[in-house]
Amino acid sequence: MTAGGVGIAPGVGAGQTSQLQVQCAMALQQLHGWLRTVVPQSPQLAEAVPMTVQAVRLYRSGQFEACLAQIQTVIAQIGRLGQQNRPSP
Repeated sequence: MTAGGVGIAPGVGAGQTSQLQVQCAMALQQLHGWLRTVVPQSPQLAEAVPMTVQAVRLYRSGQFEACLAQIQTVIAQIGRLGQQNRPSP
């Protein structure tokens, strides 16, 4: 998937875009795997799923900076929900 300049802030170069894209992809994969493992034992953490879906939407639309910010928000929410072993960004 390429960004094609969609939703990328002015002044962000192609190399930086692909780096952000890779960071987002890796963080989303890690977050997904972590949620799949933890939610069955801690159902209250399912509250983080809709916010994670929003991060995926941002990723798919090429808004990688916003995607990373959303992932940070999800991780903070997981902490507020009482999970001490939350995924690292």
